[in-house]
Amino acid sequence: MVAPTTAVVQASVAIQLTGTVSNDLSNRGVTWVVFCAPAPCGTISPTTTASGAPATYTAPGTLPPNGATITITATAIANASASASATLIPVGQLPGYDVGVDYHADGLNNLSSAFITIYEQPAVRQTVRAQLQGMADRGATFINTMIWFVTPPGETNFGETWRATFPMTDQEAANLRAYTEDIATIQGASGNRLRLDITLAWLGAADYTMGSPATGLGSRNLSASEFSARVATTSDKVLAAVSDVTRPDNVPLIGTIFFEAEVMIGAKANEDWFLSTNYPGFVSAASQHGIQPAVYFLAEGSQAIVLDNGYTDPVDPILDAHRSVAWMYRSLKFMVAQGLPLPSRIDFSCYLISTGATYDQLLQRILDDADATLPSLGAPRLYGAAETYYLLDGAQRAVYGRAFEGQAAQNTRLQRVSFWTTPDGGGPGQNVAYPFTIEVFLPPPQ
Repeated sequence: MVAPTTAVVQASVAIQLTGTVSNDLSNRGVTWVVFCAPAPCGTISPTTTASGAPATYTAPGTLPPNGATITITATAIANASASASATLIPVGQLPGYDVGVDYHADGLNNLSSAFITIYEQPAVRQTVRAQLQGMADRGATFINTMIWFVTPPGETNFGETWRATFPMTDQEAANLRAYTEDIATIQGASGNRLRLDITLAWLGAADYTMGSPATGLGSRNLSASEFSARVATTSDKVLAAVSDVTRPDNVPLIGTIFFEAEVMIGAKANEDWFLSTNYPGFVSAASQHGIQPAVYFLAEGSQAIVLDNGYTDPVDPILDAHRSVAWMYRSLKFMVAQGLPLPSRIDFSCYLISTGATYDQLLQRILDDADATLPSLGAPRLYGAAETYYLLDGAQRAVYGRAFEGQAAQNTRLQRVSFWTTPDGGGPGQNVAYPFTIEVFLPPPQ
């Protein structure tokens, strides 16, 4: 067995690999060979190691061109027919640009494979740790984990592990703590470490779009005051569970906690009440813990909307010919009017749907639309794609991912992308799960 089995590699970077031989009674170990086409491939030292002992691969200063891979094979000295290989994928470097995964389930079916509510189970924790290691090896630098608060205390979750309790239970908080501590220990093969973002989601008993503040909210018709108290209890437990977790390099693990996803003021019932009533307290509490509070928005990414040059907005003329960011603008405008703090980076779901235009054209137009409108509200010209497709077809996925990397290379305004997994990460009805070819969102080798 060779570890890691798959990893990205940058020019001149060193990676440690281990080769383990079963039943190597005389402990003769393994020999190492590096291969790629075309050369240069880099070097490995020493070329012979004991079973389980590390060997160091050093990448060349000029990597093989995009699409080529480097194969490193360990062969048992005691049995030349026993061998295993690692695949290294050459990638480039783009300072200030990060790629992450919207990761909340260890399998295809989010209903039963979401893990936060059952993270105390050793098998679940072991699986998640292994998948996190694999994502870091493949180039991820952050994880965004969504937690759906759904079930009233003491009621059934119908065997569906995605349903966390509203308000959060002590066990769920302990699970979240263990999860963050595990992420903090992960280091990718190239030396990269992960940060964690958390997104809070409100459904079922926590669904503020059901009912009204005057008549009762959520599936259990909670009073506005009781509903807000449960929101505060939940967010306070999340903050207490994660705020002091640091990585071995003394960097705080938590980057941002998103209080709400896909904010669309005017499209979601009671969202204006929910944010104006509950967001200020969360911002204050998160800031006191040294955590960045935020919400993220939604850009409309279908070609017919993105390229609608004839669009005229009935309320805000600044949106004329900038239809893709209309919901973002209206939501930010509401936040400004309510005195709610704007995020330091504008994150948004960005699902690109083409009927002929390139993905690069669609993404650039969305970013240009944002530049043309959002700064008038005081928003920064800094953006992140909080969700996007992870297309099932590998060739299409590579083209799709190149659009994000390409835009980041052209302009530092795009700082990050995180792709959605399950449900529907590959498109409607198309769930995706680990392993992920994260490298398609990374820059190619120089």
